[in-house]
Amino acid sequence: MSMELKIISPTEDGFVKNIDFNHEELKAELERRLQKYQGLVYTEETVSEAKKDRASLNKFKKALNDKRLEIKRLCLAPYEDFESKVKELVGMVEQPVNEIDAQVKGFEEQKREMKRADIEDFWNLQESDVKTLVSLDRVFNPRWLNTTYSMKKVEEEIMEFFSKVESELALIEELETEFEDQVIRIYLQDFNVAKAMAENKALVDQKAKREELKRQREEAEAARKKAAEEEKAAAARQEEEAQQDAPEPTRVAASKVMGHEVQPAPPVLAEQVEQVEQIEQIDFRVWATPEQLGKLKNFLRENGIEYGRVPGQQAA
Repeated sequence: MSMELKIISPTEDGFVKNIDFNHEELKAELERRLQKYQGLVYTEETVSEAKKDRASLNKFKKALNDKRLEIKRLCLAPYEDFESKVKELVGMVEQPVNEIDAQVKGFEEQKREMKRADIEDFWNLQESDVKTLVSLDRVFNPRWLNTTYSMKKVEEEIMEFFSKVESELALIEELETEFEDQVIRIYLQDFNVAKAMAENKALVDQKAKREELKRQREEAEAARKKAAEEEKAAAARQEEEAQQDAPEPTRVAASKVMGHEVQPAPPVLAEQVEQVEQIEQIDFRVWATPEQLGKLKNFLRENGIEYGRVPGQQAA
């Protein structure tokens, strides 16, 4: 029995090719009747006439559409019956097709799994150190499992990948950067050596900025300490100068120095004298005018300094 769908009825000549109706007659009549509505303006007094005209036109439009749908149903009725029966036949064929398709896909999946195992074996047999940093899953290309993708081509791409990564890792190591681990981690994200180099530069620049900021802070702190020490030293000098400018305690009793009697200075209150320092004797010469000598004597007397003639010399 032939497995061919044959249309028995209607025959090819019997299919409806045209649906004839009085199209031209209706069109001409409509053009004549609708002409009166061109530019027609209704007023508030004739609004009822406008409603009647609208209802009349809508009634005619509905009649046309109703007839269209009726003819469509008549034309589609035999097709819908035909479509339903053909779909039944298609469904009968689909069942074994699906079962066969499942088996074919099973065989194809088995071949894909075998090919993936071959790829994994090839990967593992390579002596590249890249394997310690990158797993096969990271770089696995699903296209490698296609039957049109030869195993030779897969192996070539894997070797090219190992060579590329080894070369670019060597470039990173040549930088001798203290940030090598961070730079390599950036590189391994997408194997972009330019991006890794940019990361290293950014890290180096950041460190330089931190060190410069630290140096500036240290210099500022050193300057602050120096200023504080200078201020403290200046204060100490001022205090020392003030103490040197203070008058020496006067002697209560007269004394003789080198045989010269010195009249006692005015008495000093006990509470003004905290400590009487040990008196030292110094012999020296001065070269001065009489006026200067007079001022020197006045200075010595005013400051309570005892003085006298050096033995063997005339008194000044």
